[in-house]
Order: sequence, then C-alpha cells, then structure tokens
Amino acid sequence: MSFDFLIFDLDGTLVNSQEDLTFSVNCVRKDYGFEELSVEQVRSYLGSGMNALMSKAVPDISSVSLQEIVEKFKFYYGQHLTDKTVLFEGVEEMLRALKSKKKAILSNKTEKFSCEILKRLNIFDYFIKVWGGDSIDVKKPDPRTVLDLIKLTESDISKTVMIGDSANDFLVAKSAGIPSIAALYGFSDKHQIKQHNPDFVVETARDIVDIV
Repeated sequence: MSFDFLIFDLDGTLVNSQEDLTFSVNCVRKDYGFEELSVEQVRSYLGSGMNALMSKAVPDISSVSLQEIVEKFKFYYGQHLTDKTVLFEGVEEMLRALKSKKKAILSNKTEKFSCEILKRLNIFDYFIKVWGGDSIDVKKPDPRTVLDLIKLTESDISKTVMIGDSANDFLVAKSAGIPSIAALYGFSDKHQIKQHNPDFVVETARDIVDIV
C-alpha cells in the first residue's frame, strides 16, 4: 500500500525535544520550591499537551491555578525551544525522500511552538499544514483532529496515514479509521507501543520511506 497524505506527530517522532522540555518543567518546579525531575520522568508525562504535562509535573498547590503554572512553563519553554532539541537521525533524509508526498504536522504542543521549532530546524517547508493542540477546540486522540486535517487539505482518507510514537497517535488513527506507523525510536516504551497494535512499526526514520 502507498500513502499520499502523511500526518506526523512532532515530539518523539521528528524531533527529540525531551531535554528542553525537562529543563523548562524544572524551571517551573524550582519557582515553587520543588526538586528537579529526571528526563525519564518528564518523558513519561509527554503526549497530551501542556496542561496535562504540567498537571503531572507540578504537585497541587492550593493557592496556584494550573493556568498560572502552564503560563510559567510557556514562558520558560519559549526561551529554550531549541537549546538542545534536534531532529532524530534520518528525519531530514526521510522528508527529502518523501518530498512529493503531502505532509502535515499534528501535535498536542501549541501551534506557535510547533511552527517555531520546525522553522529553526529547517524543515517547516516540507509541511502543507501545522496543527498544534490549540489549532482547533479538540486535541489528539479526538478523531476530528485527523478528519478535519484530511478535509482541509482535500486529501483521500484511504491514502492517509498517521506517524507517531505515543498512545494518542495510535488512538487517533484508529478512531479516525486510518492506519498508523509507530516510531520505535521515539519517547514511548516499545512494549507500550505494541499494546496499541499499530499497523506498521519502524526502527528508524528512514524506514518510513519504505512503508509509504
């Protein structure tokens, strides 16, 4: 089977952003007097957007709202988006090889931060659309995120595939009725990924070319 519309997750699929995310989370924790979390701990909180991340990363503080905590995180993360964030090995070569395919980003990170990272890492122009967790009123795994992207880009659902590394990527693919490709090199544990029964699995970004 070949695919004409490729929907990519961002963090853990195209970019390794865990160190910058961890640093920014720990800046917020430090402001409230908490000790630092490890990269591994923060990585386990990723995939559902900033509100979910910070609700897990910062303990309940009766006098502080989640909104305030998230705004602090946005401030710090906005200053450190690409300090250590890099493309996974083989991503740029994969995107070049698939230049003729229609491609979009579907992330639960904000659209602004997603676009800025893509621009700084020089891969923004490969994508016809970049959607973040705030682009419409729902996030992955709501099927509307995929179905609306397909409609907006005038794509064929039977030729569309979701490429990601986390549960929300595989869940949104299933709920929207499209196949999924699991990036085993990303942030999620391989055993957890396989529990979601993705249609394809890849060990490297270059392997995506052979599937699509």
